[in-house]
Amino acid sequence: MDRKHHWAYPSLTRPGLSRDALYQHFRHEYEVYVRDFPVLLARALGLCPPLDDVRRALAENIYEEQTGALSKSAPHPELFLVMMAGLGFTRDAFVTAPATLHPAATAYRQFLLDVSARQPWQVAVALLTVWVEGSVNERGELTGTFTRKRGEEAIRTHPMVLHYGCPAESMALVKAHGEIEGSHRHDAWQMVLDHVPDEGPLADEVVATVECGLQLWLTYRDGVAERMGLQRP
Repeated sequence: MDRKHHWAYPSLTRPGLSRDALYQHFRHEYEVYVRDFPVLLARALGLCPPLDDVRRALAENIYEEQTGALSKSAPHPELFLVMMAGLGFTRDAFVTAPATLHPAATAYRQFLLDVSARQPWQVAVALLTVWVEGSVNERGELTGTFTRKRGEEAIRTHPMVLHYGCPAESMALVKAHGEIEGSHRHDAWQMVLDHVPDEGPLADEVVATVECGLQLWLTYRDGVAERMGLQRP
């Protein structure tokens, strides 16, 4: 998780990106995992044995992703489309327009689909809830040395608002993440740490799978950066 950073990400935090570059970034994110993330979580839930703590945590995560009820908002894929509308993109540009994904994006998406539906369940859960939902700030967030922005502050300082004119009222997804993701981060790590020994074949498989996820993700982000017209510094 300490290595979940891509050289192109700083470009998304400052002005200067073209409209097409923004579209390429967000179109790939929507197609690769945002739209179907509740389904990916549901696939992992279907693998789980009768462990109340794991099933409850996954079910609550799915419930929030698919309904937004816990954060009193709306389904997260829908909130994503609302944010896109705030940036001036039509719903059809994401929902009905053919997705011409970079091959590296297709490979990463297929990896998520494959792992989410195969045993051992701990590997699927680690990949989706720790890796996909987590960030480079994971260690700091868990130890309390990093606190994610929440509420109006998170919206007011968001690059899409500051630099690209997205109205604050279109940023409910950011607010929902700020309100609910803290508990999700704790749940994600507890599901893995409570049910995976510190050493042994299962621990090795979890680490190897997430390492593979990192490499595929970095290649995927390279491909998107290429489509955005960005060059590595």
